[in-house]
Amino acid sequence: MIAGLNRSVTGELVLQEFLFGADRISLEPVRGHLRELQSDRCFYCEEKLRAAPDVDHFLPWARYPDNGIDNLVAADQRCNNRKRDFLASAQHVENWSARLEGCASDLTAIAESAGWDRHPDRTVGVARAIYLRLPADVKLWDLETNFAEVGEQAERLHRALARSVEA
Repeated sequence: MIAGLNRSVTGELVLQEFLFGADRISLEPVRGHLRELQSDRCFYCEEKLRAAPDVDHFLPWARYPDNGIDNLVAADQRCNNRKRDFLASAQHVENWSARLEGCASDLTAIAESAGWDRHPDRTVGVARAIYLRLPADVKLWDLETNFAEVGEQAERLHRALARSVEA
């Protein structure tokens, strides 16, 4: 009934996920594609990926359950374990935003070949809603055990998230 009354605002699946939660799924089908897209480098530290990379939700699953290809990055296990459910620093947001803009056709090809969701406008919209409303003293994960406060990075975050996204 709720979905029927609000069909113009939200899709039934989005509403169902909002009300009842979304399930985690295996990210294995996109692991190799992401690794190749990133030239066999960790998205965060840019070191060569030595083992099978972890697939990380750039916007943490705990904040927004989004398995879309635009929200996924290949990361080495060390970086992924250190980032955990933290939001990433401005440097990483800049790199992520540039990747969405510069690799749109590659991300579309990955999504099509793997039968994966791609919804860049929604993912970036959520990123904007999260990042641009954070209090200045919130800490963002940078690398290793280093964090930076939002206030120090606010201008960079605004610029990075102001970029347009091409689907």
